[in-house]
Amino acid sequence: MQAIWLKGLKGEEREKRIKEILAYRNAFNALKELLGDQYEESVPDYDCPSWSHKQADVNGANRMLRKIINLITIEEIK
Repeated sequence: MQAIWLKGLKGEEREKRIKEILAYRNAFNALKELLGDQYEESVPDYDCPSWSHKQADVNGANRMLRKIINLITIEEIK
């Protein structure tokens, strides 16, 4: 579990959040599967003048997907 889930929480609030997140684990796993299917493959088309912009867009979208997937990967509490 990413520490950001518990940022600023102490005591009972922290424990309550941990229980909530663990209760969502099955939904998070299903969401991870759905998001994993959203990765884009891009083959550079060097004949297109804006190929680098298109590649940058795909890279940015994939980077955000990885961040979200990492955030909802609930394996252990750190």
